[in-house]
Amino acid sequence: MYQNGEVFLSLTRDEVDHIYENKGKPVALGIRTLKVLHEDVSKAVLHHWSNVEVWDAIEEHLESHKSK
Repeated sequence: MYQNGEVFLSLTRDEVDHIYENKGKPVALGIRTLKVLHEDVSKAVLHHWSNVEVWDAIEEHLESHKSK
């Protein structure tokens, strides 16, 4: 989940336990999990870059009006 410029990961207790038990090792993701992860990351990227583009446009607008 993307919120206020940060990406959050939500895991069940079982998932956390599995990751903890395999600390430092690669942990397999099921193909269904990969689909959800891809969708979540895509949404986060789009949200982040839409915010960046808005702020870039505002900065550009302000800079163009400073010199006048």
